[in-house]
Amino acid sequence: MGKELRITFYGDFTFGENYQARYDYQEKVNILRQKGYDYLFNEVEHFFNKSDYNIVNLESPITNVQKSDLENKKACIHWCDIEIAPKIMKKYNIHAASLGNNHGYDYGEEGLKQSLEALEQEGIEYFGAGRNIEEAKKYITKSFEIGERKLNLYVFGGYKYREDYDKEFHFYAGANKGGVNLLMPECVSDTIKTIKSEDENSFIVMFPHFGFDLQKTVPMQKEMARGFIDAGADMVIGHGPHMMNQIEYYNGKPIVYSLGNFIFPADFRGRMTPLNLVCSLVFKEDSLKPVYELYPVYMDTNSKTPQTRLCKKEEINEVIKRLLEEDGDDSIKNSISQDDSNPLGICLTLNI
Repeated sequence: MGKELRITFYGDFTFGENYQARYDYQEKVNILRQKGYDYLFNEVEHFFNKSDYNIVNLESPITNVQKSDLENKKACIHWCDIEIAPKIMKKYNIHAASLGNNHGYDYGEEGLKQSLEALEQEGIEYFGAGRNIEEAKKYITKSFEIGERKLNLYVFGGYKYREDYDKEFHFYAGANKGGVNLLMPECVSDTIKTIKSEDENSFIVMFPHFGFDLQKTVPMQKEMARGFIDAGADMVIGHGPHMMNQIEYYNGKPIVYSLGNFIFPADFRGRMTPLNLVCSLVFKEDSLKPVYELYPVYMDTNSKTPQTRLCKKEEINEVIKRLLEEDGDDSIKNSISQDDSNPLGICLTLNI
């Protein structure tokens, strides 16, 4: 490893086979069949190529199970092609995937098992779900050498508590049952404190799936995120609402409440902003504190064939407005520097 390390987080990610198959049947516009999987990456693949470690929120089981027990119970059920999807993820240097979300168990025990096996076969790490509660609770632990310095990265994934997902959908992992990880501050507080007390080279990122679809930041997200920071986490990077939410600095640490969508070829009928974020942490050998970089990306939310692209310069003011929209905190606004010449795209750096 050289004298700089780049770790990049991406928001809600799926190839959208469940959506595209339906569009194909209804309107003959299946983007995967007409243009191929690579089309989805054409404008943003440089992020994966330039990062040392890439982490996505995989919002679909990788499975060929034909029927879900949640049909007619759950509004939307996702799936990814069991042969194509994991190979495409490997091709684009996706190193790790969180399965701790509201779709990770859409096809039950067998669908989750197939997902884990498919990722294992391609050498892609997973977290946030597992064959039992012990596996579901496991977090990413990755060590890097940056010049003469060592960095130990810890990333926790999982889904907030919802009563219907617990009692009706049986989504959460148990002692002898597969499922997603229940991720709340009280579930991980002791673990975080132990890591911080024992590992002076640690950097802990919480990667929760929380909030509500197509909504701005809600009090529950703030309570959870601040709870993670109080326990000792270094940063919170959220996802789940399918749209970017605000940022906040809490006790001197950044919270990105929602990255929004990254690759998600589905028609949201324009019900939320097409503006989203990619978040890179850039570590240099002289400090365990990274440079926090946000890259705005655009995904049309009123199209059945959306392709994620970089935001244009004229769209950036709206991005910044939405990052600040809840609090309008001038100290946060003044801490954001904009670099229009960054080779990865327009970069918003958080100077904290």
